[in-house]
Formats: sequence, structure tokens, C-alpha cells
Amino acid sequence: MLSLRRAAAGLAAASAVLACTPAVCADAPVNPHSVELARKLFAEMHMDTLMADTMRQMGPAVLAQARQRNPGLSTQDAQAIQDAMADSMASMIRTVNERAIPLYASTFSEKELQDLVNFYDSPSGQAMLSKMPVLMAKMGPMVTDLMPEMMADMTRRICAKTDCSRRAAPAAPKS
Repeated sequence: MLSLRRAAAGLAAASAVLACTPAVCADAPVNPHSVELARKLFAEMHMDTLMADTMRQMGPAVLAQARQRNPGLSTQDAQAIQDAMADSMASMIRTVNERAIPLYASTFSEKELQDLVNFYDSPSGQAMLSKMPVLMAKMGPMVTDLMPEMMADMTRRICAKTDCSRRAAPAAPKS
């Protein structure tokens, strides 16, 4: 359960890092105190473990894709792929975190960072971290149930803005 919370937060952090464009990331020099607060925030959020859990959860999907592309994949080769992924992910976690810390430091004010550190250090912040997997587990089926409605709405909106008679609109997922 704890890994789902960490996966969600890690995915959010990774998305934030990967979505950063040069225009957005070209902020003024980062205040050293803000960097220290961002490091403290990452520690309070257990960001290294969170990112590791997120990347570890991606492993089976990557391996499934490898098996799909190569149905004859041997057990030994599958293990080699898993080992290589684990090594690469462990190395990348440090890199992602080190690059994300200045982004947090330049995005949030010192007060905001201090407030975030205080929150995640509080019983309520820790409760949020520990209860997030339960919440995410409850939200998963809800989102799945809403997906056909969302896809139909998206298709209507696309067709209202474009000529769908000339090309196929996104298909709704099969339920």
C-alpha cells in the first residue's frame, strides 16, 4: 500500500521534472536556503524511496513489452533485463532528485517550502503520505468507470472543432 502513495507522488515529481521547458526552467539564480529547504522537503517526503517505488512499478510493464516484442525471451534474458533496469533506475533516481531540488527551490518561495516541510513533518502530512495508497486504490475504479464517458465527451469536443467525417476520432476504450 505504501508503494502506491509513493508511486503517485513520484510520478508527479518525475512528470514535473520532465515537463520543465527551458522557458519555465530559466529562473533567476536559486537561493541556497531554498535549496536546503527543498532538500529537507525531499527528505520529509521520502522522495528517494518514492521515486524508487515508482520506477520499480514500471519494471513489469517494461518487461511485458520486451516479452511482447520477443516472445521467445529466455528466463535468463528476462532476468538480465530486470537487473539492467534496476541498476539504471537506481542511478537515475539520484540524478532526477538532484535536478528536481533546484526546480523546487526556484518554483516555490522560501515560505512555501518551509510550509511544505512543516506540513509533511506534521502528523497530518504523514497521515496524507500513509493514506494516499488507500485513496488512490479507491480512485482507480472510479476513473476507469468514467473513462468511456470522458472519451465520448472528448470525441464530441474534437468533432465540434474539427471535421471528423474526414478522419477517425479517438476511439473509446472497450469496457
